[in-house]
Amino acid sequence: MTEHTPQQALEEARKALDAGRVSECYALIHPLLATPLHGAKERTSLAYLQLACALYYTGDLEAARTLNAGLPTHLWRPLRYRLSLRLRDPATAKRLRVDAGVTDKERDDFRTTAGLHLLWARRYRLGFPLYARRHNAIMFPRTVPKRLTHAPLPPDPKDDENIIILEQGLGDVLFHLAHVRAEGAHETSTFVGLRKYGSIIRRYFPKARFQPYEELGDHLPVPRAHLAADFVGRGYAQTGKVAAPVTFDTAYRRSAEPPVWGICWRGGSGQNRREERHIPLAMFLDLLPRDARFIALQFDLTKEERETLIADGRCMVPISDITANPVETMAIIRPLAGVISVDSANWHMAGLCNVAVLAIMNQTVHWFWGPEKTAESAYASATTIPKESLNADKVQHWIDNSRTAWAKRPVAARAKTTDQRRRPVLVTGLPRSATSMTMRLLHDHGLWLGDTVQGNRENPQGYFENRAIRDGIVKPLLADLGADPLGVRKLPDWDVLPPCPPLSRQIARALRREGYDESGPWGFKDPKLSLLWQMFDRSYPQAIWVIVTRQRDKVIDSLCRTSFMARHSTSPEYWKPFCNAYDHRLNRLRSSGARVYDVDSDALSDGDFDQIRPVLDAAGLEFNADKAQNALIRPRA
Repeated sequence: MTEHTPQQALEEARKALDAGRVSECYALIHPLLATPLHGAKERTSLAYLQLACALYYTGDLEAARTLNAGLPTHLWRPLRYRLSLRLRDPATAKRLRVDAGVTDKERDDFRTTAGLHLLWARRYRLGFPLYARRHNAIMFPRTVPKRLTHAPLPPDPKDDENIIILEQGLGDVLFHLAHVRAEGAHETSTFVGLRKYGSIIRRYFPKARFQPYEELGDHLPVPRAHLAADFVGRGYAQTGKVAAPVTFDTAYRRSAEPPVWGICWRGGSGQNRREERHIPLAMFLDLLPRDARFIALQFDLTKEERETLIADGRCMVPISDITANPVETMAIIRPLAGVISVDSANWHMAGLCNVAVLAIMNQTVHWFWGPEKTAESAYASATTIPKESLNADKVQHWIDNSRTAWAKRPVAARAKTTDQRRRPVLVTGLPRSATSMTMRLLHDHGLWLGDTVQGNRENPQGYFENRAIRDGIVKPLLADLGADPLGVRKLPDWDVLPPCPPLSRQIARALRREGYDESGPWGFKDPKLSLLWQMFDRSYPQAIWVIVTRQRDKVIDSLCRTSFMARHSTSPEYWKPFCNAYDHRLNRLRSSGARVYDVDSDALSDGDFDQIRPVLDAAGLEFNADKAQNALIRPRA
C-alpha cells in the first residue's frame, strides 16, 4: 500500500468525503488522529474531516462529540450545529447558536437544520416553519435564483404568487409537485428550475409555463416566488398528512411482454453518495431470483457495471440517458412489475405511478421516511426493508407478490393518433423473403422512403431500406444490445427488450434531414425489424406492420446463395434454426395486438394483389393495378 504524507492523506481524505466515500475518508485520517500534527493548517483540516465523518455516523462518535464541544465557536458553525443535533448535544448546539459572530445566513441555516430534525421526528407543526427559512440558509445556496425574490407561502392558496421554484433534487421535486398538484391552484403558474424539470411540468401541468433558471430575465420589480417544498407544509396544516396526496400516472402492463423489475444499487450524489446508500453490483445481483428479468435504473452506470449487466442473462440496460428526461424515465417505470432500489429518485417516480417499490432503507434517513424509517410513510406502493436485513429470500417473496399483482393490471390500450409521422408502414420478415419487392410495390404507390440502399447483383432493383435508419439507428441498437449488428450470428433476446425512449425522435430527425414533408405516409423496411419489433412497437403503437412470408425452402436456398448471407454459411442446416428464431419473434409480433398484415411474396409475385390492398388502404394510399404490375417486372439479366 502506498504511504501517504499527512498532507497527502488529508487531500485524499477530502476528495473521498466530497465523493461520498465516508469510510474511506475516515480510514485515511484515522492514523493521523493518534499522533498530533505539527502544522496548524493540517490540524484544522483533520478536525474538519473528523467532524464531517461523524456527521455520517462514521468513526469514533464520542471522540467527535468531545472535539465538537471543545472547539471555538467561530469554526464551521453550520456543520457543527448539524452534528450537535445528530449526536444529541444540545449544550454545544446552543453555544454555536448564540455566538456573537453568527450571521443571518448561519442563523437561518440553524433554523433549517432544526426544522429537518423536527420533521424527521414527525413534529410537523414546529418543523415546517423552521424549514421554511432555508431560502436564506448556507446549506441551500441556490434555492432562490438572484432574479427572484422569496415570498413566504401564505396559509390561503388564494393569496399565492404565480411563480414556484423547483428546489433540490429530482425525488424532492416530484414529492413537492404532488402536493402542489393536489391543491389544484397552480395549473397555469410559472415553474422555475433545472432545465430537465421542464418535461415534468409539460406532462403533469400542461397549462403551466416552465422557465429554466439560466433563462430568467431581469424584471423590475423583481418577481416574487414560492418554494415548492413549502406546499408540503401547507398541505399538512390543511389535511394533517404529508404523504404524497396524488399520483401522477398509472401502472399498466404490455400483453406481449413478461414482468420486468427495475433495479438501482447506488443512490445520492456528492457527499450524499455514502456507503450506506450503496450495495456493490455483484452483491446486489446475487440477491435477485434466477427466474426474473431486470432493467437497470442506475443513473450513472460505469463501463464495468454495464458490461456486467449485459453479460448477466437476466438484466437489461435502457438504450437512453435516463437522467435527461424524468418523464421518459417514469414511462420506463410504469409497465414494470416493481422497482428494487436504495433511496433514490426511483422511489418517488415509482410511488407516483403506483408501481410497487422494494425500498432498501439506509441508516441515516431523509425526513420523508421519519423515525420509523419507512417509505410507506410517503407512498402506499412501497415495502421497506432495512439494508442490514436484506437477503435473497425476502427479495424472492416480494418478487412473487409483485408478480401476482402485475398480472392483474389492465393491459395498456394502444394510443391513437392521426399524426402521419407516428403511423409508419414497417415492413419486415425473414431475410431473402422478398421484402424488397414488397416495399418496391408500396413505394411505387406513394409510400415515402427517403434515401434507400441501392441495388447490386443480388438485388438489382434496390433494397428499398432507408440507409440512415438502417445504418445509423437499427445496427447501433443491435450492437447496444450485445447482438450482431447484421442480425445473424447473435440475436437479441426474444422475450423482452430494454426501452429506447429516444427512438422516435432519432427517426424523426433522420426523416427531416432527408426532406420528409409529412404530406403523405412514410415507411421503413428491414428484416432486422423482426429482432427489434418491441422497441419500434413502443415508439409507434399505431404502425402498420407488414410481415412478408415466403416458402421456407426458397428462403433457405437464397440465404445459401446470396454473398452477404452465404459468408456466414452455405449449409441449409445452419439457416434452419436461424429461420425458426426469426419466425418465433414474428409470431410474437402477430400476437402482440399490433396492426399486422401478412403478405405472401410468392402469391404477390404471381399477381395476387388482394393481400396488399388492405395495407395500402390502411396507409391512405390508392391501389393502382398498372403500378402494381410494373413493380413486379424484373430487369433482364
